[in-house]
Amino acid sequence: MGQLASRSTPTTPEASTHSDVPALSPKRISAPVLWRAPNGGQPIPPEQIDKLFLPFKRGEARAGSRGLGLGLYIASQIAQAHDGRIDVRSDANDTCFRFKMPLKG
Repeated sequence: MGQLASRSTPTTPEASTHSDVPALSPKRISAPVLWRAPNGGQPIPPEQIDKLFLPFKRGEARAGSRGLGLGLYIASQIAQAHDGRIDVRSDANDTCFRFKMPLKG
């Protein structure tokens, strides 16, 4: 959840005008839980989206950004281990990471 929350934090000056608070919105859809983390920053190019969940891959370098490129990979592996998934949609309006996991129990 922390990785998903960090993705909802504005990453550009333009994005910070949308909200200063991460916009996580948990929803229960039948049995699974769905978390959405929208971000109004710059769109992610389609050729980068395919690589976001690979180990040691990062998006375009931004001033002040750091990390090894493992966060989304690890988060997606944890989701998959619990029969869930993480995906992303990005267009000119926003970028939205989604975490979906079935409820068991």
